[in-house]
Amino acid sequence: MASILSAHKICKSFSGVQVLKDVEFDLREGEIHGLVGENGAGKSTLMKIIAGDYKLDSGELRFEGSPIRLKDPTDSLNYGIRIIYQEFNLVKTLSVAENICIGDYPRNRFGTIDRKAMNAEARRILEQLGEDIDVNRRASDISVAQQQIVEIAKTMRKNCRVLIMDEPTAALNDQETVKLFQLIRRMRDNGASIIIISHRLSEQFELTDRITVLRGGCTVGTVNTKEVSNDRLVEMMVGRELTEMYVHSKHMPGEVLLETKNLCVDEQVRHISLKVRRGEVVSVYGLMGAGQSQLADALFGSLRIRSGEICYKGQTLRMKAPADACRAGIGYITEDRKADGLFGNLNVMENVSAVSLKRYAGPAGVMSKRKEREAFDKWVKKLNVRFGRVEQRISSLSGGNQQKVLIARWLSNDVDLLIMNLPTRGIDIGAKAEIYALLDELCAGGMGVLVFSLEMPEILGISDRIYVMCDGEITGEATSEEATQTLLMKYAVAKYLK
Repeated sequence: MASILSAHKICKSFSGVQVLKDVEFDLREGEIHGLVGENGAGKSTLMKIIAGDYKLDSGELRFEGSPIRLKDPTDSLNYGIRIIYQEFNLVKTLSVAENICIGDYPRNRFGTIDRKAMNAEARRILEQLGEDIDVNRRASDISVAQQQIVEIAKTMRKNCRVLIMDEPTAALNDQETVKLFQLIRRMRDNGASIIIISHRLSEQFELTDRITVLRGGCTVGTVNTKEVSNDRLVEMMVGRELTEMYVHSKHMPGEVLLETKNLCVDEQVRHISLKVRRGEVVSVYGLMGAGQSQLADALFGSLRIRSGEICYKGQTLRMKAPADACRAGIGYITEDRKADGLFGNLNVMENVSAVSLKRYAGPAGVMSKRKEREAFDKWVKKLNVRFGRVEQRISSLSGGNQQKVLIARWLSNDVDLLIMNLPTRGIDIGAKAEIYALLDELCAGGMGVLVFSLEMPEILGISDRIYVMCDGEITGEATSEEATQTLLMKYAVAKYLK
């Protein structure tokens, strides 16, 4: 099978830190090719070079055997190369149809946008995906899963020869993932070549023809998917055997930190009663759209509650905004770190310090840079955050290291309760294990952790107690000893069985 796109001896550095070193990659015509590696391995950097977002320092890209030079993303688009990033690039103030047709709007005879034709075109593409999204809705008003579908729909309007997808299923449920895989296979069968970056190895084994492994900015090797085992692939990724994924010790629960009593957020989230104690990881599980994200936002003051009560450390907590939760000692890792968590124009240290600046101020209100740096050094070392320089923009870090920065932000503020919404979304195996071990350590130190997750193995592996939501309500509760996949799924579909 002929090669459509290849990279030879690619090197790239940022701020004096070498990110890629003599990387080799080869994509064949009509194949689905997986790209895996730990956070910071160089996967996203390599793909951004192929997409024309970054210029390579040295090496060569070839398209259909001929050397190419990409000065910017337009050059990449001209070759039919499309990329869907893990963090979506939708214009949130535009409608679904406007986003799908962006840059190439249908025009009427007067030269203005033909909105009827635009909406019809958007509906046609969404129907191909098996989706029924209102094309007139703003992108800001649809779910994360629907935003992913819109991103995919955008690429379908163009002449796509090579499609790069970075963590495409991170925000999709099982049914949506099945639909996406069907679409990817159809695109492959119709001649497209596809690169899948995903930390979910089960998806790599199910979907890809070959897999290339990067580690530390170097190519470890390329293997035929059918000929490699899961253990061997993990070994190639991390350079060692990963014997223990989930770290979960039993700790003696302490006082009740958080309690909700018959909490109603809106018409979709109703009658929520739960408790989180010191020294335990409590998880909330449910299928996509069960109301978990709305509940998580409400517990941090991002959504107003309609009725019911939130108690924190035995006192009723009246939150008008997230700042009230911060002052109370609650931290929150958001579902969408790019849109709602990170300050993309600030550097690494400024992102860590963002909610704890008052701690570093002297009597006159002057910031102590020494104290800020000491706290920063402590937490980035503890969380093994990988970066070049303190002044480095947070946007240049890998997804996993960005997530660690968000956790460091709250730990530096001495929170007692950490709420985590999809805590390992888009994070590699090694970083996941590090975060799970950290949660266990935090609980041992007396913190409470409330996790909202769509991943059943994660829920079962890290939780002391589990609440399950279905259609906006809690339909079941189980301890770690009681919980099984069958039991949790029974609770997750309970209201649909009636």
